[in-house]
Order: sequence, then C-alpha cells, then structure tokens
Amino acid sequence: MTKTRRIMNIIGAVFSIQGALLLMLIPQIAFRLIAAGVGIWLTCKGGGYIIYYLTHANHMVGGKWILLTGLILFDCGTFSTTLYDQAQAILIIYVVGCHVIGAGLRFVRAFGNKKDGNPGWKIDLAQGIGNVALVALCLVFIRYVEMPVYIYCAGAIYTSILSIISSCKRTAIVYVQ
Repeated sequence: MTKTRRIMNIIGAVFSIQGALLLMLIPQIAFRLIAAGVGIWLTCKGGGYIIYYLTHANHMVGGKWILLTGLILFDCGTFSTTLYDQAQAILIIYVVGCHVIGAGLRFVRAFGNKKDGNPGWKIDLAQGIGNVALVALCLVFIRYVEMPVYIYCAGAIYTSILSIISSCKRTAIVYVQ
C-alpha cells in the first residue's frame, strides 16, 4: 500500500467515524438515511462494475464474474433504495444478510492468510467476528427502531478503527529480479 493510499484510508476512516457519531445523535432520521445511503452506494458500485466490464473486463479472464458482481450489486442497490421508507424489519434482514456474507468472506480470507503464514490474518478474523456480533445484535433487537441504527454505527466505527490500524501497519515489499 502506498503512502498516499494509507493517508486516504485514514482520512476516510476518520470521516466514517464522524458520520457514525452524527447518525447516533438522530436515530429516527438516521435509519432512513442509512437505508437510502446504502442503497445508493450499492447501485453506484454495481454500475461502476458494469461500466468496468463494458470498457475493459469483457475480454479478461474472469470478466464475467465482474459483470455478475456488478449486476448483483446494482440489483441489490435498486431494491434497497426502493425499500428505504418501508418496514424496517425487511431492511434489517437485508443488512444482516450483507454482514453474514461479509463475515464469511473475512473468515475465508483470515484462514487462508493463516495457512500462508501471513500475520495479517488476525485483523481479518477480528472483522469476521465483529460482523457475526453485529448480525446477532441486529436479530436480537429487530423490533426497535433506534437499536439497529446504533448497531450499524458501532459497526461503522469498528470497521473504521480496523481500517486505521491496517493502514498504519508496515507491509513487506517484494522485489522481483
């Protein structure tokens, strides 16, 4: 990771922490803001993958996976954007599904890094455990409006702190001769 990328990660994490703390102050409005924000973010991310596929990845090995990822993200984003003012239980289950997938991917990455002897497996494992804890808390407090907002904001703060930690740690540079 370059120094510029590290600085940008730290700045983004600080803004994420500030945004999460601001949303914790207004939980009634924050639920709709979070739902709309996640939906718009997923739609934009999916659109970006689709554009990348159309401009570059259509002739690459594995390019169809990029298209598939873009279509799924775009579909999930448009679906969640249409539900931002609907029943909160649907959105919470939707967020729980995203955290379950994220936890599974983090666990797979952590165990793969541990098998390779990479010392960074502990951060991935911690993020996976954090995602599982967020899933459990969301399911326990599914009927309350304020609790999912606090849980989501705590997860954003937790992820931002881990991002700052991973940006500050040294990484080995491999030179190919």
